[in-house]
Amino acid sequence: MDLQLQGKRVILSGGSRGIGLAIAARFLEEGARVAFFARGEAGVQKALALLGSKGEVYGEAVDAGDHDAVRGWVKRMAERLGGIDIVINNTSASASIEWTDEAWRNSFNVDLMAAVTMNETALPYLEQSDAAATLQIATVTAFEHHDMSVCPSYGAIKAATVNYAAQLAQNWGSKGIRSNSVSPGPIYIEDGAWAGIKEHYFDLYERDRLAHPSGRLGSADEVANVAVFICSGAASWVNGENVVVDGGFTNRVGF
Repeated sequence: MDLQLQGKRVILSGGSRGIGLAIAARFLEEGARVAFFARGEAGVQKALALLGSKGEVYGEAVDAGDHDAVRGWVKRMAERLGGIDIVINNTSASASIEWTDEAWRNSFNVDLMAAVTMNETALPYLEQSDAAATLQIATVTAFEHHDMSVCPSYGAIKAATVNYAAQLAQNWGSKGIRSNSVSPGPIYIEDGAWAGIKEHYFDLYERDRLAHPSGRLGSADEVANVAVFICSGAASWVNGENVVVDGGFTNRVGF
């Protein structure tokens, strides 16, 4: 299948590791040109070393919570790439074990408002594209409670991003811009959150592993494949959807 991504210009937040890194790699393999940011310089350089052989890629260290910095980065990358076709919002403050005001503010600033800043800054460039799309990487925790003693800010703010993405589909659809979400279930990434849970809370890890019909957690590549397809020309009639990628982990009927 031709995903119609050759030469498309993609900007991506949180692209140095995990799902973001896998998405960047998949876009490059399809012939797209990719610019990403992440918070740590060391991680950015490591990702560039991994991705450089796959195609044209640019990476910078930017804090998603610094919205002026995000705004400036989007404009720089639009100039470098000659425009923007696809925006992927992937950054997250993740779940905090502390139920604090700071945890809520971090989730709001990094998960939601960084996405708003990315999309709004990219809008003039997306309006000039003939293949414009935005994608929000969310989580199944946005719509299903999990028995974990972490601050509810993660799921609540991710739910807001799903709602926001759906509203963009209605408001920007007439401009030729599609907007969707992808909600992964538990994804195992070396040195990632579930690797830490496996090491320190093995009973919890096993409970969720066994809750999957396949008896395993998902991989970053499995999420990336879906994310890239949804943003591609091959999915041109998919708009306003929240696509769940969880291997059957959540107990729901999606209709």
